[in-house]
Amino acid sequence: MIDTGALFDQIAARDAALHFCEDFTASGPVDRAQAVGAGPLAGRVIGIKANIAVAGQGWTAGIGARASRIAAADASVVAALRGAGATLVSRLAMDEGALGASTDNPHFGRCENVAYPGHSAGGSSGGAAVAVAAGLVDAALGSDTMGSVRIPAAYCGVYGLKVGQGVLPLDGVVPLAPSLDALGIFARTPAAISEVLDVLAHDGPFRETTGWHAPGSEWLGRCTPDVAAFFKTCSTLLGGFLGQPGEMPEIDLDALRADAFLLTEIEGAQSLGAEPGLSPGLQKLLDYGAKVPEEKAREVRARLEAAARCLTDGLGPGSVALLPTVAEPAFAHGSRPPVGQADFTVLANVAGLPALAIPAPESKPPVSVQLLGPKGSERELLALAERLASAL
Repeated sequence: MIDTGALFDQIAARDAALHFCEDFTASGPVDRAQAVGAGPLAGRVIGIKANIAVAGQGWTAGIGARASRIAAADASVVAALRGAGATLVSRLAMDEGALGASTDNPHFGRCENVAYPGHSAGGSSGGAAVAVAAGLVDAALGSDTMGSVRIPAAYCGVYGLKVGQGVLPLDGVVPLAPSLDALGIFARTPAAISEVLDVLAHDGPFRETTGWHAPGSEWLGRCTPDVAAFFKTCSTLLGGFLGQPGEMPEIDLDALRADAFLLTEIEGAQSLGAEPGLSPGLQKLLDYGAKVPEEKAREVRARLEAAARCLTDGLGPGSVALLPTVAEPAFAHGSRPPVGQADFTVLANVAGLPALAIPAPESKPPVSVQLLGPKGSERELLALAERLASAL
């Protein structure tokens, strides 16, 4: 049994320095008082990003004016965790509206990267990544629109799985861009992610991975030496498991990222545009999205659909891709996020595919690669990550 009093005292003490919860003074007492039952997650502590509804808690999505909007019921995924006996830690810090790259929130403050002090935790699910990296929760749920689970996982040195679109229900999750949104799970090991995934999603048929793909020099040339070195190590190991890689499909990463961000602005204007009290920065992005002509929006969607087909067809049904997660380690507080931060992560969102960020062991600063697989391959990616982890 968990000593919930000691647990929440410890969270309060670490949150004072790291600020991975939006407002622990408000959310902590509600979480501390929750009833915890029996089940496969009894004794496990699971964090919940602030855009995912937890009954009795402020359901903010990182928006200050939503702090008094109390969720009447749990999101389906939260209800499943609660029913499995998990202890919940809610309102984990995030970028405003989930449209951001640093978890430096104008309403709730800046989240600190425990694995790389003085640097960004990434966004938009930074609080979830930090809570896992600090060892205060066993796993955490986040949302991922262009990389918002995997980028913080990479910056904070933990695993981060984005599930394929439609694998986990999104009811009770404040939407940003429904065409790209998916949920994800953070943990310090693939096994801990699997434990949570088994509660949230029924087992699909497990298919043995038969091949893999790797990017060429143009893509890898975007990476800093430490990221490239870890990619080379993992590539060598994966080659030992699966043989020689095939080439990645030819996709213009810059154009894809730009189109996906524009679609996020377009759909975000519809999802969040009526919210009061938005910061000027977010309001400007949504106002731009609202003014995009319908013909241009159709062209953007058509290009993204073509890229999704290219990626899915190029990988095939039994192959995975090994990619960097982010081209460089976390940026310093006060710096602008790199323009190409989501270059490699956005691929999975555009194609609706699962992807898993894998940290380099004991790397300082943290660096990461990711495995991207066909639809329904979440458990295969986790199993392959276990093999890589045991060989690193």
